Amino acid sequence: MSAARQTREFIENLKASKLFTYDDIPMENKSAVAIELSRLYKQGIIKKVSKGKFYKPKKSIFGELEPSFDEKIKSYMDKDSYETGINAYKRLGLTTQVANSVTIATNRPYKKVKVKDITILFVPKRVDAPKKESNLLVILDALKDIKKIPDSSPDDVIIAIKKIIAKLEKDKQLKLINYARAYSPRVVALIGAIFTEIGLKDEVLELKQMLNPLTKFRLNLKDSVLRYKKEWEIS
Repeated sequence: MSAARQTREFIENLKASKLFTYDDIPMENKSAVAIELSRLYKQGIIKKVSKGKFYKPKKSIFGELEPSFDEKIKSYMDKDSYETGINAYKRLGLTTQVANSVTIATNRPYKKVKVKDITILFVPKRVDAPKKESNLLVILDALKDIKKIPDSSPDDVIIAIKKIIAKLEKDKQLKLINYARAYSPRVVALIGAIFTEIGLKDEVLELKQMLNPLTKFRLNLKDSVLRYKKEWEIS
């Protein structure tokens, strides 16, 4: 069967509005696939979301339906990547702001892309944690970005994150401590101070040994917000 025919059959059998890429079409000759997809795109049989990402439009009484925004975003995420950044921090209750961009932490090399009026940014993933534990990494990312979260002061962020961490199950708390090792010394210090406050001082002793005792972390936090901040050289 020719590449053109096989590509057309793939699209004919594809669910409408489902995103696909060259790699989804089971043919080794990707150059031939690309040529046929270009032809189908010009004919209006398929539509393009961004470079290399297509869908078969779904007809309705309201016109052609595109893939949902969430599906478009997910198409840029592999099984190990996760969403982070302002919108992820909003879901944690750390800010009320909504960003006009989406940030994805991933191990894959990506440049930023534009999907309509939304920019998708890619940042390196610091820890190879399972997808189900990405919420722990978002907590650490928020501590990393503690000075950059809009509509929230560092005090606000710490107060909210302390509550989130206190509600985690013990095994998740221990994983959070372990994952913190891959982050900056400031994040390590903040995790150490938070866990000391919630009664897990022994569990963060090894984090303390990772830090240079001469390094100071200036965040202008109130003493009442983080009681053990001085013990971790945080101001």
